[in-house]
Order: sequence, then C-alpha cells, then structure tokens
Amino acid sequence: MVPDAVAPRSSSPLEVRVGRQRWVVAPGESVTIGRDAADGVQIADEQVSCRHAVVEPTAAGWLLVDHSRGGLFLDGRRMQRVLVTGPTAVCLGDPVEGVQVSMAPVRFPGTASPSPAAPPTHARMSGVHHLPAARTTIGRLADNDVVVDDLLVSRRHALLYRGAAGWRVRDLGSANGTYVGGRAVTDAAIADGDLIGIGHALFQLTGDRLVEYVDSGEVDIVARDLVVTRGGRRLLDAVGFHLPGGWLLAVLGPSGSGKSTLLGALSGTRPADSGEVRYGGRDLCADYDELRQRIGLVPQDDILHPQLRVRRALSHAARLRFPADVPAADRDRRIEEVLAEIGLTEQAHQRIDSLSGGQRKRTSVALELLTRPSLLFLDEPTSGLDPGLDKQVMQNLRALADGGRTVVVVTHSIANLDVCHRLLVLASGGRVAYDGPPDGALGYFQVTDLADVFLLFDREESVDWTARFRRSEFHRRDHRRAPLRAVRPGPARSPPRTGSALTQYRVLCRRTLDVMVADRAYLVFLALLPVLLSGLARAVPSPTGLSAQSGSPKPGQLLLVLVVGGALMGTASSIRELVKERAIYQRERAIGLSGIAYLGAKLTVLGLLTAVQAAVFAALAMLGRPGPDDPVLLASGKLEVAAAVIAVTCSSMVLGLVISAAISNADRGMPLLVLVVMLQLVVSGGLFPLEGRAGLEQLAWAVPARWAYGMGTVTIGQVRLPPSDTDPLLRHEPVTLVADALVLGGLTLLLVLLVGLLLRRFDPPRRRAAR
Repeated sequence: MVPDAVAPRSSSPLEVRVGRQRWVVAPGESVTIGRDAADGVQIADEQVSCRHAVVEPTAAGWLLVDHSRGGLFLDGRRMQRVLVTGPTAVCLGDPVEGVQVSMAPVRFPGTASPSPAAPPTHARMSGVHHLPAARTTIGRLADNDVVVDDLLVSRRHALLYRGAAGWRVRDLGSANGTYVGGRAVTDAAIADGDLIGIGHALFQLTGDRLVEYVDSGEVDIVARDLVVTRGGRRLLDAVGFHLPGGWLLAVLGPSGSGKSTLLGALSGTRPADSGEVRYGGRDLCADYDELRQRIGLVPQDDILHPQLRVRRALSHAARLRFPADVPAADRDRRIEEVLAEIGLTEQAHQRIDSLSGGQRKRTSVALELLTRPSLLFLDEPTSGLDPGLDKQVMQNLRALADGGRTVVVVTHSIANLDVCHRLLVLASGGRVAYDGPPDGALGYFQVTDLADVFLLFDREESVDWTARFRRSEFHRRDHRRAPLRAVRPGPARSPPRTGSALTQYRVLCRRTLDVMVADRAYLVFLALLPVLLSGLARAVPSPTGLSAQSGSPKPGQLLLVLVVGGALMGTASSIRELVKERAIYQRERAIGLSGIAYLGAKLTVLGLLTAVQAAVFAALAMLGRPGPDDPVLLASGKLEVAAAVIAVTCSSMVLGLVISAAISNADRGMPLLVLVVMLQLVVSGGLFPLEGRAGLEQLAWAVPARWAYGMGTVTIGQVRLPPSDTDPLLRHEPVTLVADALVLGGLTLLLVLLVGLLLRRFDPPRRRAAR
C-alpha cells in the first residue's frame, strides 16, 4: 500500500474506495479486504468477513478473489472472481444491502487505457494466453496452442489469426460450433473485448492477450417482466425474480398457473413474448445458440428409450452430444462419472423400464449431466412418485445445487420443499404470488399447510396477488439493475445443428436398431407377422396360383391378399414409431439434432425391416404355386409380384410415419391403422372396378395399394370376369408397369416430405437475432 501522494505513475495502480475512504494499490502488489485487514483495506462492518477478499495483479488486469462466507456480489450476482479492467463496484455480504466497494485502475497521461469491455461475470478466469504474431489454434488435443479440456470441444476446434484489418476467428469444422457474442460463426472479425465461446470456455481478446474463462456452474438467473399470451389468454403476467447461482428453486402453483410455460421461457426452449431472461448477465434469448450447450432440461415425460439399458442409453446420448472425434474411452469415462454422481452405478446394466420411478427420473437427469450444464431445469420430476421417492429425488436435486449448479424444478408436490433455497409461487394467470424462502410461505399466506394456498387462490380470485407480494417484506427489487434494452428484431434464424448430419444419422440408425433388438417381444412379433400373413394368403383357394390362363378370378384374389397384407405390415411397423419418442425428439432437436438425420435413420431402418418382411411374406405365400404366365420386365413373374408387394409395404410404412407424426397419443394409432388398411383394401381396385366412379377413383390415386395392385395386374394379365379394357392399370405392357412403379415411388416421396413437414411442428421456435 502507498499513500495518495506517492502513488506510482509508471503503470496502472488500482484505486479502492469504500464510502469516503480511499486506498491505492501499487502495481505488482496484492491487498486483503476484510474486517481484520489492518495492513490492507479494513472495513469495520459485521457483513464483512475477517478476510473477505484479496486483490491480486494479473497480466489481464486486477483480479478480486472472494474468500468469505457472506459472498462477493457484482450487479446482484455472487461471484468467486472479478477481473477489474475498468470502474467496477461490488457488494460484500449482501447483493443489495451489503458494503459497496468501488475499484478502478488509475490512468495517467500517456498510458494505455484498459479495455472498456467487461469480462464475463458468470465464468471464472482460468488463464491468459499471449498471442503470437500470426495464428493460434484452439482445440481439445495437446498439440493446439490453446488446449480446452472439454468433451464438447473438437480436437482442432477453431483458429485465431491476424487478418489485414485485425484479429479474426475461424471455425475449423467443429461439431458444436464457435460463437462470437453468442452467434455461431464460420469466420468473423474479433474486436477487443469480444467474447468467443467454445464449449464451456470463453475467450476475451485484450490487445495481444487472450484471456480464458470457464463457465463452471453457479450461474444466476434474472427474469424480468416475462409475458406469454396464447389464444388471447395470458399464461405469464410480468413474472420476474432473481435466483443466485448454485441455488435450488421450486416453482409451485395450481394447474393453469403457467409453471411449465415459465420453465420454457427460462430454459429458452419456448421464449416469452416479451420480457428478458439473463444467464449470468447475458441475454439468454439473444445468445441461446451458444448458451443452450450449458443448459439441461428434463421434461415431464422420460427422454430415454425404456427398452435400453441405462449405460447403453447414455452411450447413445453421448455420441449425439459429443464430437465424433471424442474417443470411446473418454465418453465411457464421462458416463461413469455421471452415474456415480447421480447414484446409479449399480443400476448401469439394468433396463430402464425395470427401474423404479425415482431411478428413471435420475437416469433422465444423468443424460442431461453428460455435458456438464450450469443450469438444470426439471418439469414435474416427482410426478407419480410415492413420498419416499419424492424425497429422494428432491434431495438429489439439492445435492446437485450444492455441487455448483443452479437448479429450477417445477412441481405440484408440496412435500420436501424445505430442501430448496427458494420457493416461487404462481397464482392463476401466471402471476407471482410469493418469492422467498420456503419456510416463510406459510406465514406469508397465513395458512398452516401449503395445500391451503391452492384453496386460497380459488376462494379469493379477485385478489391481486402480485401487488400484494410487492408490498410485502419479502419483495426486494434491485433498482440498480439496468432497464430492459430495446431490441430490434433481425431475420429469424433456426438453432445451429450439433455435429454433422451424417454422424447423427449413423448414431440414430444404431440406436433405432438397438431399441428394436432390446424389445424381444417386438422382435418375435416382427418375425412371426410375415409368416402368419403368408398362412392367410395360402388359405386363398387358387389352384392355378397367379396364372390367369384358366380365366378364374382366384389369381386376382390372391394378389389382393398379397397387396393388402403388405400394406398392413408396413403401416403396423411404423404407426407408433414417432409418437412414442416425441419427448426425446423435441429435447434432442432443441440441442441441435438434425431433423433430416432423424427422419433418414427411421426411413433406413424401417425400410430395410419392412422390405425383408415383405420379401419373406411374398416368398412364403407363393411357394409351390404357379406364377404369372408372362412376366413383363423381369425374368420371373413371381419376382415382379414380389417387387409390387415390397413397394406397397415400404410405401405404407411411410404412410404409417405420417400418421405417427400427426397424432398426439400412441393409443390413437390402432384405430387409424384399421381405417387405413380398410381404405387400401376398398380402393385398391381388386374388389370392384374404380374407373368412372367420381371421387372414389380420385381418392385411389393417393393410396399406395392402388398402384401396387396395378403393378401386379400388369404382370398377371387379365384377372377380372368379365374382362375390362377401360382401366389403364390392367394393360399387360412394360410401359404400364414402369408407370405404376414411378407413380408409387413419387407418392412415397410425397409422403416422406409430408412426414418432414409434420415433424417441423416440434422444432424449437425460430429466434429473432438482435441487431
């Protein structure tokens, strides 16, 4: 410490002010701030610890490090470290009523001014890198100039290089992207103070130095005036609160109070119509592309396939979230860490559907913990659990918060709220009725049981609960916060994809196969279905098989059974495929899953499966029976009929996916399956002529069975009595067979596009970029 009169002028000392007191810290020295700091900045206040904080010099500026229990707060957020590069004010002991300490580097004429940009307040500084004259590589491997030990980071992730107009950053084809100011970039200019996001690391350019920060948790959330309106009904009404980092918040309220809507706004999956959510001081909506990698969300429905074993399910999730260049050993090590953290090591080899309700919820949490999120949101994690499991889940969530994460849980349950740091109660209409410690809620509402609060809301509907709360002693509004900033909307943008679509496609194909193989009963059903249907086909009395020489209608009847049987197999194999894992799809889309990769994997696996089923079905049904007399294109008429059966089966499989993407509940699929198969039977053209029947004939054009039956009739020849020459599908000509096949292929392609359009309903909302 030096007196004011002899403060060194050769570099930038640090000025510290508390009230009217003033100290100056000389360059290169450290100083202690505390109640007993006789040789440092001594503050005689009970809120200040004996050794509250230490100011240390670093290459990037002065670093203030917290050593207290009461905490050090910057703009209402508790901080472990604060890098002082410009005028900075912190509070000791309390974010609002604590002792305010102001610090600023002393600037003398002729010295360079510190960077005007503030460092990130939600991350701790982990290093300072001196940039060479030309280029610096950033990545996970040790041969990079800057090494980031994070599985979300690719081996060679980004390149920082000096261009003609200054520094630039280029993404090197990384799996999870490089971000500047929260926006994904491929090549962008970097100015002093800009934040570069790579995985959990943040880099700030300061002259020719690159200051590295790590977002390691304990991120605070600030919500301000959140409003959501749907269909003219207000679901959230000016909701606002501040949750310090490392705390567990429970959101409680009656049905229709907007709890899940609030969760969507806070997590960024369904942004509010107006208002603002701050993630450690950063605008969550504006910077969501980058911040989504640091947010975990466990919806009410399980987000894992119940047929898989715990470790296998987490392995597939890790492959989707981590870059493809992460070694299997590193992925397995992270899975083991998560299983140990969540207490599921002993259940790692169990099927998920054999776990208890609490263990299944913990497995869903484990999936989200793979990427080390700083924020964790859970929607009704204790729904349907008995009191013991309810308590266990809440204690686990408290342990996660104590371990350095900020956790928000939406719940109907009033049990075990005492483990939470904070309780937010919403009244009907999405209004804040209480925000404070759980043990203060009973006294505030003047009830003896929190269940009575729900009855109170019903009895006193005219009460303005928000106004009442704002007048209460529990309400604290930090007037020093900056007002809401006006943001001009830019062009809408979709969330960037995580990893390459090809890598995701391979992982999803493998996962779909694993789910099928794990369900033994389903495998047996798939194997027996073509055998059983072929038995029904062989029950058709057709002594001449598919030969039309006798003029009997029996070949046409057999062909109709083959076509409709294929349609049944195809539709049944896929009608529940998408709807049963909708919660999984929505969550994975929110973190960057490619919709094309997802649909492509389903089409590939189900297409191969149904093609094999159709081939077995057709072969067994025609085994030992005469085939068509005069094939049109192929060497065998039976092959042409089998091709028609395979085509209608695959096309009907896509039709089943259309239904699965359209319905909201898997139970609704079975009635629609019956309806679709009956429709294909009636309009196939095998029961009665369709030509000349207005409406019915046109409807048949959109049905796969109509064109597949046409392909079969071309091969077999005339199968009707009396003969009909008016139906163009019956002409025994190669061009007719090719035309029918092309139309069926085009119809299948249109159905694929329709599935894609229906799946887009579940995509994350397109965001407006701030300008």
